[in-house]
Amino acid sequence: MANYTTKAIIDHFEEMLVEMPFNKITVSALVERCGISSNTFYYHFRDIYDLLEAWLTAKEDKYAVSLDENLADWPELLSRVLKVMQNNSRLVYHIAEALPKERMENYIFGKVQNQFYAVAKKRVRGMEVPDDFIQSLGELYCCTMYGYVQKFLWDRMETDVDEAMERFKNLFCGITVRMITEEADRLQSGRLK
Repeated sequence: MANYTTKAIIDHFEEMLVEMPFNKITVSALVERCGISSNTFYYHFRDIYDLLEAWLTAKEDKYAVSLDENLADWPELLSRVLKVMQNNSRLVYHIAEALPKERMENYIFGKVQNQFYAVAKKRVRGMEVPDDFIQSLGELYCCTMYGYVQKFLWDRMETDVDEAMERFKNLFCGITVRMITEEADRLQSGRLK
């Protein structure tokens, strides 16, 4: 029963996030919509910020599976993420306004960056490059993705995602191949001397 109630509170909270900014959502309005008492709400969550954190964690957990399975082609995954953002623009902006910048950065540079390291390791397969180069390549992927999403938000999500991602993928994949090749060549020429 507790899981059902928690899920119901989170689902109603998400509905309200679509309708209004986070700072306009109150516990009293939420419990009225859920048809529960405030005691029930406080049994499951300390306050509205605790609920926001639970909602974010549930979303992260949901997308982490997709991320693990699809990160090898991360520009394609980024394209899908941007389209989901466009289709849920009100929710995205209401969350972006409420979310401390550090929360998003901790998620991206904590959880996601390690996954980009694995992607970079696959990209350099067969080439002899040092691990610190692979780590730097993973960091570059992570920073690029984060920056691209931020710019997408600043541009009010009005970008033609397919067109922009095609240009981005061609450019970025070309840069990546060149970086890996140059690093491998640099190491090879250093060994020949």
